[in-house]
Amino acid sequence: MSLYDEIPEGLFSILASKNKGLYTKALFVVFEAFNSKLKIRKDELVSMLESQLEDDIYSADIDDELDESELGLSGKAHFLVRKLKCTGWIYVGYEEDFIEYVDVPSYSCKIIKTLLEIANPAERENFSYVYSTFSSLKTANETKEPREMVAALNNSEERTKQLVDSLKMVYNDIKRYNQMLVEKIKVNDVLREHYEKYQEEIIEKILAPLKIKDSVPKYKGNIRNILNEWLYLDNNFEQMTEYLLKQQGSDREQIQNDLREKIHYIISTYEDLEQTYITPVDIRNRRYTRSTSLKIDYLINADQTVKGNLIYILRSFSDKKALESKLDIANELCELYELNFLDEDALYQRKKGKPREKRSELVMTDDHNKLAEKAKASAAKLLEKRFGIKRINEFVLNLLEENESVSIGPEQITDDETYVIALLSVAHSKSKLSEYNVEIADGAQADNGYEIPRITYTRRNK
Repeated sequence: MSLYDEIPEGLFSILASKNKGLYTKALFVVFEAFNSKLKIRKDELVSMLESQLEDDIYSADIDDELDESELGLSGKAHFLVRKLKCTGWIYVGYEEDFIEYVDVPSYSCKIIKTLLEIANPAERENFSYVYSTFSSLKTANETKEPREMVAALNNSEERTKQLVDSLKMVYNDIKRYNQMLVEKIKVNDVLREHYEKYQEEIIEKILAPLKIKDSVPKYKGNIRNILNEWLYLDNNFEQMTEYLLKQQGSDREQIQNDLREKIHYIISTYEDLEQTYITPVDIRNRRYTRSTSLKIDYLINADQTVKGNLIYILRSFSDKKALESKLDIANELCELYELNFLDEDALYQRKKGKPREKRSELVMTDDHNKLAEKAKASAAKLLEKRFGIKRINEFVLNLLEENESVSIGPEQITDDETYVIALLSVAHSKSKLSEYNVEIADGAQADNGYEIPRITYTRRNK
């Protein structure tokens, strides 16, 4: 399919004309009207063009394109509407109320939106691709609804692709900034380019969030665990397959291959993301930063203007080894004064610490064997307190409360200590000191990064 089967051939002609600046701003006004209203009246669009582009309209060279009726500010605004209509950016026509309305085709919206993002990069919102992926997968995993799981998987695949594309664009944009750096000949231009553009567009919007708020290492493990659970546990994969069979009615094997391909793509991308994309971007960022500092240093030192020469002379005078003859020559040309100042260290001397005196060595009264026995006894006492039968009975009784039996799942395992106690409760269930019985069903459950068997506790009769 050819591009010009979908869009008019003369669509981009206004963007290459001598008045491209005016036409581009007119497109932005059209997009503003499109965002604010469902139906755009032609007279309202003309009024918006008049109020927002008055100076641009009067300064533009469009007189040779105007009709006789298109004079003055209002006439030139009508000319802009006619120009956009002729080139295919908008449609203008009457409706049943005999009023002319403006319609904006979908291809125009997409192109104008892209132009706006290029013209106003600071206004683009940085989308948290990593957190969005994790959030959608986590929500779907909690509900276990096949429809939501499929939607979350598709959304995660799309966000992952957008994240990769974003990093690729950043990698290439840094090269562009480096190339522009070569062309700068003033220190202020280099500083402005670095702090007002590069820092805002590259560091603050993409690189910094990837290290802090939208961190890949922070969410990568959770994303991988959820997807692996969908692929291997609790018939999640089969449920998604059945849902898609009802919706699409296509081949089961093809649907399952597509699901596996999406899951493996997301997992493998996040596994290799740091090494394949983030690290090369960091390396190129460090090189650009170093090049910027070297460029600034070069421009300052290579400044051959009066200012640069004056800096060079003053530096040579500040050297303690400067010859008296140099100072004498300078005194003949101008008056030099020595400047002294007080700083935080000029009014007092910082107290110096005294070296610590050597004391007699500490003599251990107990021998090594006794210390080892004490250490073992202390460790055993600590373990008995944290993981002894008393602690395990308290854990199970708290779960039972007033019930005769209760089942425990991984959602009740909140930390490593609880996980260990749950496993030990099975091991100690046969003990005479235990106050409960345990039944274990087939299969295992996983959540929060913990996997445990299906355990049911029953209160033991005293």
